[in-house]
Amino acid sequence: MNFKALVSMLAIIPAIVSGANVLILSGVPSPSHSIWLRPLINGLAERGHNVTVVSPDIEKNSPKNVSYVHLENIYDEMYNTSNRQMLDFFEMHSSPMHILRFMDEFGIICCKAGIKSKGFKQLMSYPDNFKFDLFMSDYMLGPCFASLLMYRFGNPPYIPVAPYNALATSSPLIGSYAYSGFIPNHSYDVPESMNFWQRLHNWFYDLYEIISKDVYLYPETDAILKQVFPNAPTTKDLQRNIRLLFINNNPVIQYKEPQMPNVIPVGGMQIQKAKPLPDDLERIVSRAKNGFILFSLGSNARSDTLGSDRIREILTAMKALPQYQFIWKFESDESKLPMKVPDNVFIRAWMPQNDLLAHPNIKLFITHSGLLSTQEAIWNGVPIIGFPLFADQFRNINYCVSLGAAKRLTIHYLQAKDLVDAIKDIINTRSYSENMKRLSRLFRDQPESPLERAIWWVEWVLRNPDSEMLQPSAVNVHWFKKYMYDVLLFLVILVLLTFYVVFKIANKTLSFLPKSVKAKQS
Repeated sequence: MNFKALVSMLAIIPAIVSGANVLILSGVPSPSHSIWLRPLINGLAERGHNVTVVSPDIEKNSPKNVSYVHLENIYDEMYNTSNRQMLDFFEMHSSPMHILRFMDEFGIICCKAGIKSKGFKQLMSYPDNFKFDLFMSDYMLGPCFASLLMYRFGNPPYIPVAPYNALATSSPLIGSYAYSGFIPNHSYDVPESMNFWQRLHNWFYDLYEIISKDVYLYPETDAILKQVFPNAPTTKDLQRNIRLLFINNNPVIQYKEPQMPNVIPVGGMQIQKAKPLPDDLERIVSRAKNGFILFSLGSNARSDTLGSDRIREILTAMKALPQYQFIWKFESDESKLPMKVPDNVFIRAWMPQNDLLAHPNIKLFITHSGLLSTQEAIWNGVPIIGFPLFADQFRNINYCVSLGAAKRLTIHYLQAKDLVDAIKDIINTRSYSENMKRLSRLFRDQPESPLERAIWWVEWVLRNPDSEMLQPSAVNVHWFKKYMYDVLLFLVILVLLTFYVVFKIANKTLSFLPKSVKAKQS
């Protein structure tokens, strides 16, 4: 027995990693991004690693081994300045171009604000020789602030992470591809089975997103980087130290997209075991004889900014279904509502969403179709009605609708009757619930949890900090060559040149033809 115990201990030695210093940039001013990363942060701390988190969202009572550096001015810059007009979530649906441009500008704005923060000054005051063993960053913030921290701390091994499911957004980082023929751009609201004109538009949006990085995002980032660190290399040079990329996707619950070998799918990493509900909520949902319906528009598009007309339509629809209990995440006081709250509606500024979705009495989830919300609904087998507003929310709800697990409405032209009809249809048609429960079974059927997978791969990088074996060569290939545009351009020029030569020869031949005819006649 002692010999077996010794063998077992020797077998696990390679998996043991001594406590490392890990720096994590969670810089996007959106609670949902912090919610997605927090289980990984805490999980690494529980494994004995020292985790420093740079973020506009901080925990006042952080767990052991976790320390926060507060980017205290990011929210103010985005929500309390002229930039606020960029974040009108109820108007962002107007154009994919608008969303793509916004994402690039968003990262630069946050970066410029971040370097003025007390948190950044705190990081700059670290000893010059201080090293982190690993750097992780939410790459949806863009490359700017991440590049500043990478250079400041000696360019440690880098793992970009994203609570997003669109692999094409990682193209500048790992050389991934945009499959324009069968994967809609993450900002483009079309079904997976696109027709010719939709594919043409989709190709244009993919190409625009790629080119905009070269002509706007990276030049702007390099300028800021040189301003702070005059001797720093380019952003692209810094990013070549990437080891892996974590992305919030899973092929069971979204469009199927080929992945590079260093992409680790950790879709649903934020989903934790359900906890008991607060007493007041538990009393309400457990007493709902016909079940309850949860309504939430997430952490960015607040329900209290819907406007009086939309709120009145929603409350009217809820009142028309007194047999169901509604739980609405509504961020303002009842006194600000345009009508009296119906007896079957309970509102509160914050809701334990995953815990409510896991409750056996839930019937339906009405959501903005955000990725985290959609994943939690699928995990718990709850059919949804989606009100997509911008970016990936379109593809999230479109996918669920295509599988018969959801219905889609528009929040922009909402009528109470449409909402009532959709609720009745989903609850009274068993196939919606059955299809979502089937998705749930497939989603849960994994060899380990997404969080366990993420932690294992983090420690793999810590064990092998110099290994670039998983890095595809495509990361060093310019997009013009990667997509074979140079070859296509050569072929087009060759064809045009051939036509030109043939035309010239034919024209020359025809110019001699009359003379030959005259000579023969004479």
